[in-house]
Formats: sequence, C-alpha cells, structure tokens
Amino acid sequence: MGKGTIKTKAMTMAVAMSMVAGLCPSTVFAASGSEVAADGTYTNTAHVKRTDADTDDEWNEYDVKVSLTVKDGKFSNITVTPGEGYDSGNDNYFNKAYNKSKGIKTLLEGKDATEDVVNSWKTNSAEGTDAVSGATCTATAIKAAALEAIQSAPVASTVTVDTSALEAAISKAEGLSKDAYTEASWTAMQEKLTAAKEALTAKESQEAVNTAADTLTKAIDALVQKTPDAQKEVYVLMNIPYADFYKADGVTGADTVSSATKQKTRASLAAGSYHVNSDGSDITGVTFPVKISDVSALEKYTQIKDDSKVDITTSIKGKESTTTYTGKEALFESTSYSYYILSDVPSYYKEATVNADGSFSFGEVKGAKTQRLSDVSTEFSTSSRYGDYQLDIDGLPSEIKTVYGVVISTKEGSSYGLRHVENIWKKTELAWSTGFVTESHGNTLDFKDYAAMMGQTINKVTYYTDAGIYEIPMDQKVAKKFDGEVSVEDVSVKSEKTAITVSGLPNDFEEEYKIDGIDEDAYSVEIKSDGKTTTRTINFKKALAKGRYTVTLSDRNGNYAPISTTFNAYTETMPAKYNENDEDPAVVKADGVDEEEFQTYLKNITSVTVNGKEYAASGKKGVKLITEDGKLDLSKDAFKDAKAGEAFAVTIAEDGYQAYTFTYKVPEEKSEYSYVYVGMSWSEYWAKEGVYAAGDTGSSSDVDSRNEYDKGAFDAVTRATANHGLHRGSFQCSAVIEDTNGNKYELAYWNADGKAVMSDGSVYTRSTNEDKKAVFTAEDGSSFIQADYKVTGIKYVPVKVKTADLNALQEEYAVVENGGTLSGGFSENQLQSYTAIADVTPNTNGLKTAEKQDDGSFTFSERTTGSYSGLKDTQLAVAADITPNVRETKDVGSFGEFIRVDLNGNYGGLGSAMQAVEWTYYGDDASYTTPVRTFGTKFAADNWMHKSNGIQLGLTDSLRCQLPEGTDGTGYWKLTVYGLGYADYSYSFKIGTENLAAPKTATKEDIKALQDKIDEASALNESDYTKDSWDKMISELEESKELLAQENPLQSAVKEQTLHMTAAIEALVKADKYVLMNIPYAEFYKAETTGNDTKVDAFTSATKNKTRTKGLAGGSYHENADGSSIDGITYAVKVDPSVDLSKYKEVKDDDSVEITVTNRGQTTTTTLTGKDTLFENASYAYYPLTEAPANYKEVSVDADGKLVFSEVKGQEATKVEGVTAKLSTESSYGDYELDLDGLPEEITSDNVNAVVVKTTDGTAYGMRHLENIWLGTKLAWSTGFTSQVHGCPTSSGHYKSMMGKTIDSIEYYTTNGVYTMDIADIYVPVKSEITKVKVADADITAGKTKINVQLPDEFKPEYSVDGLDVSVEGKVLTFKAATESRAAASVKPGKYTLTIKDKNKKYADVVTTFTLTTKDMPAAYDEENKKLVEAKGFDTDALKAYLGNITSVNVNGKDYAASGRGSVVIINKDGTIKTDADPFKDAVAGTEFQITVASTGYTTPLTFTYKIAETPAPAEVDTTALEAAIAEADNLKEADYTAESWSVYQAALQSARTALEAKESQDAVDQALAALNAAKDALVKAEEEPVAINTASLEKAIADAKALKEADYTADSWKALQSALSDAQKALEAKESQEAVDNATNSLNKAIKALVKKGSSSVKKTDGTTNGSKTSGNDSVKTGDPASVLGWLGLAVSSLGAGMGGFAWKRRKRK
Repeated sequence: MGKGTIKTKAMTMAVAMSMVAGLCPSTVFAASGSEVAADGTYTNTAHVKRTDADTDDEWNEYDVKVSLTVKDGKFSNITVTPGEGYDSGNDNYFNKAYNKSKGIKTLLEGKDATEDVVNSWKTNSAEGTDAVSGATCTATAIKAAALEAIQSAPVASTVTVDTSALEAAISKAEGLSKDAYTEASWTAMQEKLTAAKEALTAKESQEAVNTAADTLTKAIDALVQKTPDAQKEVYVLMNIPYADFYKADGVTGADTVSSATKQKTRASLAAGSYHVNSDGSDITGVTFPVKISDVSALEKYTQIKDDSKVDITTSIKGKESTTTYTGKEALFESTSYSYYILSDVPSYYKEATVNADGSFSFGEVKGAKTQRLSDVSTEFSTSSRYGDYQLDIDGLPSEIKTVYGVVISTKEGSSYGLRHVENIWKKTELAWSTGFVTESHGNTLDFKDYAAMMGQTINKVTYYTDAGIYEIPMDQKVAKKFDGEVSVEDVSVKSEKTAITVSGLPNDFEEEYKIDGIDEDAYSVEIKSDGKTTTRTINFKKALAKGRYTVTLSDRNGNYAPISTTFNAYTETMPAKYNENDEDPAVVKADGVDEEEFQTYLKNITSVTVNGKEYAASGKKGVKLITEDGKLDLSKDAFKDAKAGEAFAVTIAEDGYQAYTFTYKVPEEKSEYSYVYVGMSWSEYWAKEGVYAAGDTGSSSDVDSRNEYDKGAFDAVTRATANHGLHRGSFQCSAVIEDTNGNKYELAYWNADGKAVMSDGSVYTRSTNEDKKAVFTAEDGSSFIQADYKVTGIKYVPVKVKTADLNALQEEYAVVENGGTLSGGFSENQLQSYTAIADVTPNTNGLKTAEKQDDGSFTFSERTTGSYSGLKDTQLAVAADITPNVRETKDVGSFGEFIRVDLNGNYGGLGSAMQAVEWTYYGDDASYTTPVRTFGTKFAADNWMHKSNGIQLGLTDSLRCQLPEGTDGTGYWKLTVYGLGYADYSYSFKIGTENLAAPKTATKEDIKALQDKIDEASALNESDYTKDSWDKMISELEESKELLAQENPLQSAVKEQTLHMTAAIEALVKADKYVLMNIPYAEFYKAETTGNDTKVDAFTSATKNKTRTKGLAGGSYHENADGSSIDGITYAVKVDPSVDLSKYKEVKDDDSVEITVTNRGQTTTTTLTGKDTLFENASYAYYPLTEAPANYKEVSVDADGKLVFSEVKGQEATKVEGVTAKLSTESSYGDYELDLDGLPEEITSDNVNAVVVKTTDGTAYGMRHLENIWLGTKLAWSTGFTSQVHGCPTSSGHYKSMMGKTIDSIEYYTTNGVYTMDIADIYVPVKSEITKVKVADADITAGKTKINVQLPDEFKPEYSVDGLDVSVEGKVLTFKAATESRAAASVKPGKYTLTIKDKNKKYADVVTTFTLTTKDMPAAYDEENKKLVEAKGFDTDALKAYLGNITSVNVNGKDYAASGRGSVVIINKDGTIKTDADPFKDAVAGTEFQITVASTGYTTPLTFTYKIAETPAPAEVDTTALEAAIAEADNLKEADYTAESWSVYQAALQSARTALEAKESQDAVDQALAALNAAKDALVKAEEEPVAINTASLEKAIADAKALKEADYTADSWKALQSALSDAQKALEAKESQEAVDNATNSLNKAIKALVKKGSSSVKKTDGTTNGSKTSGNDSVKTGDPASVLGWLGLAVSSLGAGMGGFAWKRRKRK
C-alpha cells in the first residue's frame, strides 16, 4: 500500500470519528474517577456552613465559587471567589483552604484534571498532617464545589496517559544528593532518570510510562549510601530533649511535658516537638536540624529513613482519626536523639558536640539571623486557665507554620524555656506555672523551672520557628504570686455592707480593692485592725443592682499579683417556686411577682444542681434541665435512672438571686414501705455493717488513760461528767442523763448557751458544785445532780420500714416521720447548729431497712449508698477542703486511742453532721483491695470534734477493735465518715510505727506547761470576756485540772490538753464595752458624710447662751464654759480593745456642773449631774454604759494613735414615710433653709444628736446644732454668701459643694434611734459670687427707676415684683400697678421685693428690695376720737395702706418700733391710739404727748398731739335681770346636759358675772344677759344628744375607689379593695358612729393604697389617707378670731345645730 493510500484512510477515519462524537452530547461523557476532563473552564458554587463544634466561634456562613481551568489534561488554574455573607473576619480560614500551603490551589494546580485528584485533597486535619488545618468548614465547601465542577466536565476526546507516578519518581530522584551515595549506584540511577524523562515527554502509551516509572523507582531503591568513613560531616533532623535544646540559651532545666489527656501530645497541636511514649503520656523535646561533625557519633542512635513510618491514632473532641507519619515525619514519635539524614544543608541548625561519654551537647542556633519584631503586641495576665501566668502574642509573621521552642528572658539575666502544649499553645499563647496553679485540664504542671521568674522583669521573648528566629522586645514585670485567698460574702441588694475575708497576705502587701461593675465613688473598703485580727468591710454608698460582681485585691506597690473573687448581690424576692406537683414538676411564678420578671429568671438560669451534680444551663456542654416554660425536663440524664419514690434535690442558681432548692420525688403507687428517721443504739447501727464485734453490746471494766470506761464493744458511752466535749454529741447522738436519785432525763440537745434541752422541751442550766459534780437547774429553780451521762447511739438514721410495721417501730424507738423536724448542736466556731425537715426516700444516703422479727423486735440492715440527702429541699453535701493529718506517736493516745487521724481545714459542716466512722484495715495491701478487718466506732469513745482543733478520729484498743493476730496496725487504712445529709467522706492513708501510740507518762516539763496555762486562765477576770467564750474556757480549765489530778497522766494527754487550754484562752472574746462619748463634729461625721472630704467645723457662737441651753443644743457638747462654741456630738460608742480610755476624762455619776444662761431676758441656772455633765465637758470625755445601746459608733485607734470612729451601727434605721420638705434660698439663718414637716414625734428639739442631708450623687452633709439645726425641724446652712447669722460667723466649706445637686434623703440620729426619710427630690440652686443687684428708690408717679444687675453668663433672667408689673431694659426698671385697668398713679407707696428667676433653673433666685415713695399724707389725727382718719381728699384704701406701712412711732422724742422683737404698739391697725401703751399707762388726765409717725413710702412725716382725756362720771346701770339669770343658772345641774352644750353655757355664765361686776355700760350688761339666755336655751339634755357624724372623708374615699378600673390591678389586691368598698358603703348608710365611719374610711384608703398594678413588683406604703394628709371625723373649721368673747359665744351656740353630714340620735354617757 502506498503512502498516499494510508494517508487517505487515516483522514477518512478521523472524519468518521468526529462525526460520531458530534452526534453525542458532551454531558453523556462527564469526567469521573480517573477520567481526564476535556480542556475548558468549569465552575460551581457551594455554601460554607457552621457545625456543632463552632458554638464558641463567632463567624458568618458564606458562599464560595470555584473555577477549574483545564489545559492539556491538567488543572492549569484554580480560582476560588468568596460570595454572599463573606467578611474579612473569614480571611484566615479562606486563605488556608485556598492558596496557603495546603490549599486547593497550591496542591492541585498542575495535576491531572480528574475527579480522583480533587477527592485526594484532604480538608480535615483528622485525615492526616497534609490536610487543611483550622479551616475545615471552608475547605469542605470548596471541595464540594470543585467536585461538582469537575463532574460537569466532559471526558477529554483523546486518550490521556496518567504520568503522575512517573512524575513523582522523577521528582524524588532529582531531590536526592549525589554525595550521599556510591558512584556506581548513582550512575545507574541517573541513566534510568534520563530514560524516564524521555518517556514523560513522549507519553507514547500508558504502558511505556508505567514501565519507565517502575524502572526509575527500582533504581532509586537500589542506591547505596556511602559509608561513614566516606562521609564525616552530616546534617540531620534530630529529636533533642528540651533541657539539651535550651541549655545554650542559658536555660536551667526544662523537663518533659507529662500529659494525662494523651491525645494533644500526639496531634498537630504539638508540631515541632516529639514524644517517646506511644501512649501520648509525654512530650520529650524538640525536632530540630543539627550539624554532626562526625557521622560515626550517630551509630548508637535510631536512624529514621524514608521508608520509616508510624501510625498515630488520636481522639480529639470525640472524633477519632489515624495519621501515618512517614520518612522524617516519623521522628514525631521516636526516641530521643533519633535522627533523619538531610540531603541538603538546612538554613538554620544547632551544632552538636560529642562529649567524652558519648552524649551530645548542642550549641546556639546558627545559620539564620535573628529578626527583631517591633510591631508585635503582647498581653500579659497573672490569671490563666493554663497556669499562673499567660502571655499572648499578636502579630507573629504569617510565614511561621511550626514553633520549635520559645525562650523568655528577663532583665535579671535569667532565661526560661517553654515546652509544647503545656507552655506553648497554638503558637501565640504562652503560659506557665510557678507553683500555684499546679494542674490544668487534668495535667500536672511543671513549675520548678519557672518559679524564679516571679519578681523579675521580662525584657524579650525569642521564638525558634520553621521561618526563622524572631525576637520580641518587652518590659513586663512578673508580679509575685503568694498563697493568699480573698472571699466576699454574698449580700442582699438592700444591704449597705458586706464582709471581706482575706488570708495569706505578705507583710509588705498594701491592700487596694476594686469592684468591677460599681463606680469607685459608690463604695468604700474599711480596714480595721486591733493588732491581733484585721477586719475588712465593703460599705456601699448606693443601692446595688442585683448580679455578680468581681472584687480584685491588688498590691498598691505592684510587687504582688492581684487576687480576685466574686460575690452575688441578690434580691430577696424569689420569682419562682416549685409547683409541688411531682406528676408534672415545674417551677412556676411566685406570688406577687410579675410575669416578665419570672420569664427573665427562667431565661437567665446559670446552673441547675441535681443531687449534688451541677449542670451548666448554657454554653459548651450545657444541659437545659429547666425548660423555657419552667418544666423539669425528666428526659435528661440527671433523671433517666430515677425509680419510683426516689427524691432529687434540685437547686437553681442565677446571679442576682439566692439559690433556690426544691425536692422532686418520682411518683409511685401507694408503697408498702414508709421512710423515717430512727434513733438507734451503737450495736444496732453496726450490727449488719460487717465490722468487728458487730452487734456486741459487751462492756469492759478496764479504764483508759482518762479513767473512762471506753474499752467495751458497742455499749453506751458512759461519763460521770458532762465535760470532754460530750455536749457536741448533741449534734447527732442520743444521750440520757441519770441523776443521783436514779431518775433519767432524755437529752435532745445542748443549745448555744450551753443549756441542756430535754426531749420534753424542758431547759436546764448546767453548773459545777464543790464536789466537781454537774448540777442541772431547771427554769423553775428545781435541780438535780448528775450521776451518769450516757451517749447511747445515733438519733437520726434513715430507715425503710414496712408501713404495716411502722406503729410497732414507733413504740420501740424514737422515730421522726417525713415532714418532722430534725435539730441538734449549736454554733461554735466552724461547728454550726442545724434544723432540717425530714424527707427520707429510697435513694437517701445511708438508708437502712428495718426488719421486724418474730418476737416483735427489729433489726436493721447494712446501710446503702444513695444520691439524696434525706433532708427536704437540701442537696447531698460533699465535704471539701478537708485537711487530714495522721498523727505521730507523740500526739497519739491522749484519749486511749492507738491510732489517730485529725481532719482540719473546712471541717465544720462534716463535723456537725458526723454520725459514725468506719475504719478499714488492709494490712500490707497498698492497692486497698482486700480488707483485713473493719471496725466500727462510737462518738466520745473514738470520735469527737473540737471547737478549734477539728474532727479528731481515733481507734481505741477495745472489745470493738482488736487487730488480727500477727498485725500491729501498721500498713494501709481507709476511714469513712458517715454524716447526716452528707455524701460519705473517705480518706486512705498509711500507718507506720511512727504513728502508733506508745504510752508514756508526762514529764515534769509537760505538766508544768499545762499548769502554767491553768494558772494563766485562773488569773483572768470573767467580766472582761463574753459569757460564751468564758464558759468554754472554764470547761477546758476543769478538764485540765481533772487531768493533772490523776496520779500519772499520759504525756500525750497532757500535751493534747495543753493545746486545748491554749486554744481556749486564745479564743476568749473581750466583752464589748460601751460609753457615751463627746465626739468632735469632724470625727463624728467623717464616716457618715460619704463623698465629702471637707471636715465639719465646730460652731462658733457670739450669743454664748443658746449654746449652753440644753433645750436648744441638746445632743451636742461644748468645752468652753463661756458658751463660745459647740464642739461636737455626744453619742454612744463601742470601744475597741485597742483604745486606752485612761487617756481621756471619765465622767462619773457624782459629777455635776452648773450652767447659768440668760435667754430673752430671763436668767436660769441648771445643775447637770452624771452623764448629763458631758454637755459641758472635754472632747472624748466619756461615761461608761452598763447596757448595749441600740445604736452606736465603734471607736478604734489608727497607726498614729488617734481615735477613729466608724459609721453608726446597731439597730436598723427607722424609715419614715410622708415627710415633706420645703427649700428656701432666702433665709435669716444662712444661704439655704430646709423646713421639714411630718417628722415623727420621737424627734424633738432637745434629742437630736446629728442630721445628715444626702444628695442623689451619693454625697452627704453633716449638720451642726444651732447654726444648721434649729428646733429639730429646721435645717439651714451657708455656702459662703451669708457670712454671719445673729452675730455668729457661719462655716460654709463643708456645704459649698451642695449647690447644683439634688437632695433626696435626710437621716436623723437621735437619742431615740436613727430615722431615715426619703423625700421628693429637691434641687439646690446655685448661688454665684458675681451676682449683684440694686434698685434705686423712686416716686410712685415716676413709673420707672434705675437698676444695676450683674449675673452669671448662664443665668437667663426673668423679673417680677409682687403687686407690680415690671420690665427691665438695660439699667431701667419700668413699673406700673399689677392691674391693667389702674393707672400708674394707683401704685401704692411702700417697700417692694424684686425677684430675678433663672429660666434655666440652675441658679437661685436673686432678691432685693426697693421703696416707692410719695410726698402725700393720706392720714390725719382725729383728736375727738383719738385715732388716725383719712386726710382730706384721700379714701379708706389710702389710709389703710399708710397704717399698714407704719414702721415706728416717736412719742415725746423716743422711738418705738411698730413690729418685730421688742416692738411696742402705739397705733392700732384701725388707726386708734392704744391708750394703755407703755408711754401712756401712768399718765394722768390732761397730759399731752407729741407723736410723730414714720411709714414706709411716705416721705412727709405725720405729727400730732395726743392728750389724756378727763374721766366722766359713771352712768347708772340696771343689772336686775342679769342678776336673776345668773341666780337661775346656779340652780341647774351639769349632769342633766351634754358636755358640749354645758361648756358653752358655763362660758356665757362666766362672761355674765364679769359684766355684772364691771357695770361698764348698760349695753355691755344687756349683751351679757342676751348671750347667757341664748346659751341656756341651747342646752341639750344628755339622753337626747345628737351626735354629728362627719362622712365627708368616707364619701370621697368611696368616690375614689369607684373611679378605679379592675383591669389595671392584680386580682388579689382588687378583691381586697372591693371588700373594703362594700364595708364602707354599709358604714355610710348606717352612720352608726363617728368611730365606725372613720374606721371604714381608713380601711378603704388602705385598700386603695395597697392596690398592685399589673406588672408592678412593689407597693410604696403611705400613711393610709386619700389625699396625703391625716383626716378624722372631727375636721376643724377655721372661723377666724371673734370680735369679742360674746361674739364667740354666739357662734358657739349657733354651731350646735349646724349640719355635719348626718346625725345619730342615741343615749350617751357624759364624757
């Protein structure tokens, strides 16, 4: 066949194939699997979604668009574009998945365009180390889009040859180093490499390509490495232990990281490190490039080769993944000094030196230059979850992928190497321990190499990374940590203070407190010390908002790290309550709480604790046990295994509220069992517990070291005395006291006063007689002597019993059924008394089953372990922070025990609950698996607790405790404490011979030490100490004396008792001492005037009389007898023991002082005695008080020896409602005056010690007597504008800052108590120093006058004058009469007041006066009538105005003021001459007086002559009728008439007698007669007295009530109102009596005030009236002053018949 023929056939076939291809759609041939896609661009979009693991990360979901460009069968370009929802916060994740080292673009571009290649891209770190890390969500979405895109591409039309294997082989060959292999093997490999490259270019066929790849791979594998002799120097990757790696940096010690989690140590989190153990229990060091000068040094170490591999399986966050590490990556899990030979010289490395012993030393890092990072930011913290300190680095170069090591250097020259995971976390977070935080996430932290850093200053941090070495400069002091703790008591939002407890502070620590969430000016911290103890109190100046607050205690000098704690400020209102429905358990809205608060409470629950296990309500691992509608979610794990009848104590915790606990019981059908508490003996309790001598009640006649019979089995514990702490048995033990006559008394418990309370409720006081016998005296005075005291067993053991047998059980035992009360103990240091409600259930811890025997007796089963406390609404308590102490030989045996363990620390709760203790002996079994023997114990014989020395547990050599033969008690033990309401507490320990008792008689030195303590105690004075602490000391004293009275007391017993005696003496509490003391104002008010540092000065007086008048200055004191000052306040004080009162004057009962004063011309002398003499005495003079006062200040001594007074303490202040206050800015007593109305009667003018005025910003101002406090109700003060009052200088510094503030409350400190009153807010307007105003006087006809005004810039003036219309322009004030219809001439002469108000209401009113005058004289003297009358041409108004303005009258040259103090009225208001005035009273007829009248506004004086008239002869007056009427009146009987009408009649009778005697005129006599007859006619017979009923207030209250709407108020409060309204309407209709009407009125008003608005949480109380003022049925009517007595009588008579709202006619007894 010719060439042309072949060519033609080929073309024919090509055309045919193309035709076939054209007939088929490309989608039919979509690329899949290994099929290569046709050239082109393929695009798809996917959505980046959040997963469950992203709950703690904040980022938005978004779209990604992937475009794949295929050229020549390869991915030539891959682009990924973010779409909707994307923001810059996602850049890091997006770039990791896209174009970073493991991104899709980086790894897939240039590879075959196949589905398999896309699938080979790993998107999750769990898939291997070459997978995308930290961007799983983004990578997953990109991969999904890429797969969709490639799957949409058609298969390439030509046959594609897969060259990937060949390319990989070529790449591997090219990466090898010729120097590492022999010449022959290298040459052979190079020949195959050349052939492989030719095959790759040709792509002749798949077979040819595969053959070339296989051939080259075999040649590579056949390479022969050169021998060490041929290669002396080599670079390797080597596993270097941390200590070796860091040594060249000056780091001393860097231990292996020990891990308990065993996962993160073997994952990518530990990149750059290596570990030896395959279980992940360690991180040993760093994998780092190393230069080895002599390769032979590597012979004894493990070489990792390219074919080395290790599979590591980890489980992190519940996901298990296996990663295969090959080649050099296999160093990650290999031995120390394992190595992998590098073919190229690394850019950085350490150089190894071979030591004489063959070990390596490593130098500093070489090759890479250290780069200084100046733009990196650091954040240092002394609080971390990962250690004691944490240093966060922000801004590291993005090129860093792996951190090999970090060194922290300090200015002091120290260096500290950090280790992976424990110290280096995710490259940027560094943390380390210095010995205080010793565990993190279950891992023990290594701290010994970092402890020295405390107190040093970090100056740089060096990073060793795969991108180079970086140095970060710093200047950060590492404040020292210390073993200190701070705690703050939770507090009610209503409380004004809470206590801080601090322990472990270094001596040079200067305390400084800060509370997050509270303004610094809203609280203060008071620190007081008496030399022995220091108390710290937070005083809140403002009410707290509910919630949790963080308190940080810092060292002011910065030498020590701060410590912090939190406290909960809770509202006492609980919004929720349990619905008590176990069928459908839920918390529902509490009574009186609105729905919104309840729903908010449900939403904000922080945790729920169920039977001791706490479940967080939100966040990671949160469990929602309370659903949104308040129901208990019984499907949750907390309840899933619940059985019928079991109980669950549920506690809801929420910041801002107190914890709320309730009990949910699983419902059950009627059970055949009952659950109760039973009191049982020791033998009954231990009988089924598997202990040695179980059930044995045998006793022993042998005595122990205390001469007590404690060596029996489980018999009763017997004592002849009530000492030895037996009273502490009353917490959980049953006891019986027997007297000398054989009578028995069942003891219930000992109370806090040390009194015995018997089971019948009788109370006895215990004392000791001369024979050292206990004497018990009842409250009725009867007594008995104790002969025996038996502790018989445990009084509250939870028991399950058949209901049918319950009655029989109750007949034999003391039984407390559910709902009954359990009580015991008393408060004594940590030990606390308790009262609880019985609630035994099937899952109660320690439950025994009672089994009735054939003979009717009962046995009790072995106790069971349960999850419930058996106490209503109480969690099963768990003993925490207990510090066990296994005692040594010298401390064992004091009470007959041969082994002893004390439980100290936080032992109080467990000690109070302790019922029984079980000891298990394991002999030599260190695994505590196989017990050798178990022992039961008894209280007082083996177990007891001490008030200050903790729980003391011993095993007594007794019938109940005999060691197995061949053992001596050494070995392994476990003791378990069983307690009421407590989970079992166990402690395992080892006993050596050094812990066994070795009885030894006390030495003389031991006895002397105890005797010294006895002598010390005996020399003390009982009156100096509190009764409680004294009684406890005496108890120890008696025990001490009894012990030394023994012939040969044991050394251990004497030493033990010496400790007890010492503790008792140290625990003595000084009795509080109270005195009345004179306290200077500044020192009294310092603690009361919060926010005001300006001291309160003494009051300086010029009058010198009022200061010494007790009725005016009561509550104060003055030093100077001349009355020139008031120095302070006399107040009750509680004296701190640090105060030496001998430095000050003591006032005694026989002291006296005479004070003579002259007030208003009257001189009086008062003799004060005893404590009253403090009124005129020295500052700090005091008078001892015999009783504690209701309120007092505490006085202590500061560092300078000065007295320091606390705020007033004691009885809570009485809150007074309804006080109103009026503020004046114009006062004769200062710049401001505050008048109070509605103060309680208990506040009087002579019993006010102090007054504090408070403003809304928390500032307080202290007031002083006379200058600031006047007559109790008036307060006044100066702010610098009024410099003196009545000649006395004012003090303004303390009050100046009040201007511009708002007064909202006032506090009164009186001898009757403290009263606080919230008043309606009153703004204190500002006064300004630049303010000036003056108005010139003017004639009334001028219409204007001059005015000069100077005001602050912010003052917007508004002018007004009472009685005038005024305007101001410039310096001219224009005026006219206030009524428009009157002309300017109608302006009346006189003094006018101009008021300038600030429209902005910032400044106080500016007030001044001016006078408008006239030359006219409207008055003239009428000589005949001796009075001033209208002058010619003037009317009555003009005369009245003149008379009203008279200021003074001159009589014969002497001026008499017309008004004010010392005034003398010469001219009456009606113009008549007052003829009996002082100037005229002794004048004889015919005497003349020259009178001149001065009246404001009238410039023309009025002068006239007044002459005494001659007396005319008296006219004859007829009194016959009046005398007869009086005679008739004398015959009437008072008893026949009502009191009211009789009283009026008697007044008329007295006036008649006066008129009869005077016989002044016939008119006067006749008027008297008429009034007497009218009063007689108005007399009312007693049996017919009409009683007027005033119903006005009741009618108003009914109208008010009817106007209200039911829809606005809660159902309960509306119902109460309707009831009161119904009663009120009945009372109005009946009008039975005024009392009944008044009562109905008050009840209805109270019901109105008590209405609760829907949605409201509180109701403010008022005084119960409708209009805010008190009302009664006898409303007073002001009628004005009558012109004469007779006029008043007429009014009184006529009023007897006046309507008063209704009459009630009834027989009444006379009043």
